[in-house]
Amino acid sequence: MIITGHRGALGTEPENTLRSFRRAVADGCDEIELDLRVTADGELVIMHDATVDRTTSGSGEVASLTLAELRALDAGLGEQIPTWSEVVAAIDVRFQAEVKAEAAVPLLAQSLKADPSLAARTLVTSFHPEILLAVREAFPDVTTGHIFGRTPEIPDVIARTRAAQASWSLCGIAGLTAEGVADLHAAGLSVTAWPVPDADTLTQAAALDVEGITTDNPHLLTPSHIR
Repeated sequence: MIITGHRGALGTEPENTLRSFRRAVADGCDEIELDLRVTADGELVIMHDATVDRTTSGSGEVASLTLAELRALDAGLGEQIPTWSEVVAAIDVRFQAEVKAEAAVPLLAQSLKADPSLAARTLVTSFHPEILLAVREAFPDVTTGHIFGRTPEIPDVIARTRAAQASWSLCGIAGLTAEGVADLHAAGLSVTAWPVPDADTLTQAAALDVEGITTDNPHLLTPSHIR
């Protein structure tokens, strides 16, 4: 089972920072989830929100600020907002790259095309099918996943994931059953369950037979819970 650190180690470190990503790897994550947006001067950066207000010392929209302006902000404990290129150079595990802004699509596709080894360890995800379709059009060999919050009926998950031309369904664990996961597998889809905040929920996820889970707290999960 793939253990994915949500925005790194969100429960213990400033989210979407190199510090958070390194902590998640140290805590045993196989994969890092991060969020992609584009600056005013066309740089691909890691930021969940459309604005910097919640997670940094500054304010304003990411899309209206230059990389230099973003660099001047404290993203928590002295961390800076990292670029995609900095993260892939520093972190050698798999990535779950959630595209938050459609402007990120061509930049991400260019990066993956230029580095087949990076493409092989990157799952591109979104809640929005139009973004996933744009990613596939820009880079047909990409692996993509459709994110669902509260899990819809399983036939709807299958239909929507297929319509987005994705091969992964990332589903809210509260709506998942072993039978539902089996149906998703029968449809040729891989499944991630989220959120998995603690060891008991990890045991639950393992019993569902999902391929992966996403957690804010990798430090609370141990391999013994997935055997």
